[in-house]
Amino acid sequence: MSKDTSAAAIKELKKQDVTTPPPMPTNPDIETVKFDTPIQRGDASISQVNINKPKTGALRGLSLSDLLKLDVDTVIKLVPRVSTPPLAEHEVAALDPTDFLSVSTAVVGFFASKEQREKARAEAESVKTEASHTA
Repeated sequence: MSKDTSAAAIKELKKQDVTTPPPMPTNPDIETVKFDTPIQRGDASISQVNINKPKTGALRGLSLSDLLKLDVDTVIKLVPRVSTPPLAEHEVAALDPTDFLSVSTAVVGFFASKEQREKARAEAESVKTEASHTA
């Protein structure tokens, strides 16, 4: 291998290292909620939380009808079971009302079919895109 060839190969490798990797595919079983008012936990601040699709065991002891009606007490009990990082019940109870609604709708959204969730996600992205163009 000549010096010119190895220099060209190194140059090509450096170009590849600088390029942005493709975005990771989104997991349909996880919904990320960004808080308007972050949660303070000691010195740490939690500005977003992942809500995982609840498994049947996470729903134990809860009324599905209450959950689907966004009953506050039911949501407060469920969110610590399905959130990452795990939120304590008192932290969920102390959420700003807009953040609580965002978390609640993320949880309830998992009870829709996969097609309905994809359609809702696409509509939400379209609204975000339109809002960013008008801002």
